[in-house]
Amino acid sequence: MAGSPSTRPDQRGSFSSPDGDADRHRGDRDQGQALVEFALVIVFLFMLLFGIIDFARLFFAYATMSNGVREGARYGIVHHGDDTGIEQQARAMMVLIGGDADIEIFYPDGMPGVDECSLPRVCRLEVVARSNFQVWTPIIPNVQIEARSTMHFE
Repeated sequence: MAGSPSTRPDQRGSFSSPDGDADRHRGDRDQGQALVEFALVIVFLFMLLFGIIDFARLFFAYATMSNGVREGARYGIVHHGDDTGIEQQARAMMVLIGGDADIEIFYPDGMPGVDECSLPRVCRLEVVARSNFQVWTPIIPNVQIEARSTMHFE
């Protein structure tokens, strides 16, 4: 078996074929290709991950804003005309990540006890909160979120 190519030991003590160097270089190319593919895919995976995190943060911010304006409106229908207290009550219930909310208070039907709005359950109070939500994902623009609550005076 002198002419057999697999009878010659290589440096690691195992037998190799005459094209063993080509196999070794092919392995290096495969590793390089896998590294390039991983680098391309990991960018999209991180964008997807940060998109999911941003959506969760956005949902949380909207839920707390909604809860805050509802609590402010509840406070306002019991304490007529206390706009400062309404705003404080609404802010106390909001937990915004990386931002602040602008709170507005409206009386669409007028104040209770004044002329046309003297009957209960006729006049309304509306509390609106707006915030510019800062996202972490680079390709998604910042989002303007708004929560509003309307209740009737008791």
